[in-house]
Amino acid sequence: MKECVVWTANLDSKKSRSEGRRIPKRFAVPNVKLQELVEACKQLGLKFRAEEKKYPKSWWEEGGRVVVEKKGSKTHLMIELAKKIAEMREQKREQKKVQKKDKKKKKK
Repeated sequence: MKECVVWTANLDSKKSRSEGRRIPKRFAVPNVKLQELVEACKQLGLKFRAEEKKYPKSWWEEGGRVVVEKKGSKTHLMIELAKKIAEMREQKREQKKVQKKDKKKKKK
């Protein structure tokens, strides 16, 4: 089975194409963390392995990569991962809002 490497920088909307972003900005997500990328792979049911490596073009930044079993095009895979990360972040925001409301109710 073919594998492809997806770096956190490939999905980062704060990066330009020349800095390593590989998908259109409208799909990209700001400040992608390796842990988020791993969680997105799990939720999409992909076979993968995570590696804490530095992206060569920005070796001073934290990041990493996942080596994913490839199905279809790499660009499509990266867009799906970015969408999943955005969805997970939205769910976390919703949970925080609910927790804040619960805390306010408890204080009253």
